[in-house]
Amino acid sequence: MKKQMVVLALCMTALLGACTRSLSPEEQARVEALRTELEATKREVAGAEAQNAQYSGGLVKALLSVRLELLKTNEALIEQRIHAIESGAKVTIETVATNPDVARANQLQDDIAKQEAKVTEADAKASLYSGGLVGAMAVMGAATERNTLAMLRQQYLVAKYGLAYPKQGAVLSVASPPSVAADETAGGVDATATSEDADRQVREQILEAALLRKQYAKQDYQDYVFFDITFNAKGLDKPARAIKGVLTFMDLFNEPKFALKWTIDKPISPGASYTERGSGFEYNQFKDDHQWVRNTEKDNMKIKFRVDSILYQDGTTRTFD
Repeated sequence: MKKQMVVLALCMTALLGACTRSLSPEEQARVEALRTELEATKREVAGAEAQNAQYSGGLVKALLSVRLELLKTNEALIEQRIHAIESGAKVTIETVATNPDVARANQLQDDIAKQEAKVTEADAKASLYSGGLVGAMAVMGAATERNTLAMLRQQYLVAKYGLAYPKQGAVLSVASPPSVAADETAGGVDATATSEDADRQVREQILEAALLRKQYAKQDYQDYVFFDITFNAKGLDKPARAIKGVLTFMDLFNEPKFALKWTIDKPISPGASYTERGSGFEYNQFKDDHQWVRNTEKDNMKIKFRVDSILYQDGTTRTFD
């Protein structure tokens, strides 16, 4: 996640700080509401920084770093809008601002309440362990749930106050913690993790995929495996025209078994679901991964979708390295 938004907010602070004006009652109410959000976000940033300082590396550290960047971006977004209101500056297209969406803000508020309950539950589960593989997975699960909460709050701020979208922002959704090969200690997880781990987490959590049906069939003397798959755009930041990525099939232990390039060419909005039926691949009986897909029962499969690029409905694009 880029730091341009933070720099922008700091620049606006310097340029607009001396340009305050008399605010209308409506503007005063908006500023007060934003300042309340700002104070809450600053407390979250402080808590995230303290938690992040407890780890020197590993996947948990990577997840915490993602959350911290999200929270700092949220803080910069709020400060930017406060300065714009107080100075009377017009928000131009360069800030990529949006119009407030009350209905979506209310829906997100409900989602946030549900996610807060998940965070509480995940934290309670993590607190039961002092180490070991199960404890490590519980800690990572709690970190993932907190990342999801931070992203939901970012979407809420955008929807309620029409804040600027961060151009390179990332949005997460609920996902199962990844499998880990690591040596666990009583103090945490000693795992090798880089920024690539965090990037992968982001890309895999934009769309949540669920396998509804798997079918093997013969057509025109050729064998095929077809799927019905639902994609839930829990982590999408704005309406998309098409999304391209990789669909990975895994066993019950999250071990990847088969990967398939996949393009969603139907419009999908944040929070919406889209079901694609009857798409799949040409089966080759001499390939082990094809045999695994054909022979494994649907209930013994798990899937995830890694986003490679997004074409938004406003004409902009986002491509991951």
